[in-house]
Amino acid sequence: MIDIKLPKLNNNDTSYVLVEWLAEDGAQVEAEQPLVVIETSKAQEEIESSADGILHTLLKSGQACCPGQVIAHLFASVEEREEFLQAGAAAAAEPEPTGSDLVVTKGAQALVAEHGLTDAQLRSLGRTVIRRADLAGLLEQSAEAPAGQPLPQWQQAVGAVVNESMRTIPAAAAYAKVDVEEALALAQQLAARDGGFVSLGELLVKAVAQQHAVHPLFFSELLDDGSVRMADTPDVGVTVDVGKGLFVPVVRDAASLSSTRIAALMMEFRVKALRGSFRANELAGANIMIALHNVEGLVIATPIIFPGQTCVVSLGGTEQQLVLDEDGRPVVRRYVYLGLVYDHRVVNGRDAMAFLQGLKSALESPATLVGADG
Repeated sequence: MIDIKLPKLNNNDTSYVLVEWLAEDGAQVEAEQPLVVIETSKAQEEIESSADGILHTLLKSGQACCPGQVIAHLFASVEEREEFLQAGAAAAAEPEPTGSDLVVTKGAQALVAEHGLTDAQLRSLGRTVIRRADLAGLLEQSAEAPAGQPLPQWQQAVGAVVNESMRTIPAAAAYAKVDVEEALALAQQLAARDGGFVSLGELLVKAVAQQHAVHPLFFSELLDDGSVRMADTPDVGVTVDVGKGLFVPVVRDAASLSSTRIAALMMEFRVKALRGSFRANELAGANIMIALHNVEGLVIATPIIFPGQTCVVSLGGTEQQLVLDEDGRPVVRRYVYLGLVYDHRVVNGRDAMAFLQGLKSALESPATLVGADG
């Protein structure tokens, strides 16, 4: 018998939802055949079979599950599965893990799901194995307590990231005012030439990626021993929020892409955010992040640094300002404020200023942002 265990799909999640089985209970399956669809707080992911065998499922569609949990068995033959069922082994395997040191029997799991009991409440019982009868006291407390409004799973995941970032990363911030008149004109030209949608955000992705060759430390990861792991390519995560949760899909090796190709990817990301159709690998692996806060009236933003990264760049909204040109005549120019939040253990202020200056120069003289593959 081979156990099918859930891998860790999202570092910020402690629970998932089993959406649907792609193979029938008792069916013959093959190695690498997709077996089940699992939903994290950010995406849906197919889990493949690790071997050939007869599938025996342990959970139903819609049930909660967690990393490391056994959700199915594979048997070498139909006869072996029948022996397993007849011997009552399925009932003997009733406890299922909800964490590394806590198991909850299947009977108790139903009450946990029905009443929304949290991991912290379960741990307050002081038991490592929790059965249905153990939950009576917690259910009484829940009935007496005023009902709260539960946060969506995706928002709880955001909260976990924020908490970890604020707890572990000593962050500093700097800001630069950037004249984006030329960059906006270039974006309009590229959109007209290629028939797509190019905005300042896409040009900023390209500009940030180009800094990898000059400032590789900003794309590094600080390790526990005080060293840093350098990135081979600039893989830029970009925030996408269309009202259905915050997603950070990754533009991989963005320096090698044209701005129009980046724009096409960003449009695909927005569609997937609307549909909730991201795959887990599309949201993993960024070594730097851009937080887009470019809405009208919002000037400066200070986002958090994602754990495992060294800095995040923020883009505020575009505003018009009256300035004097070279001849002293008043003209209207468009400006944005770029923010840079950085891990002060890895990057110092002087380097941060140089990084921001590089972005400012790239956006104010944006010819190099067109790229080679467009």
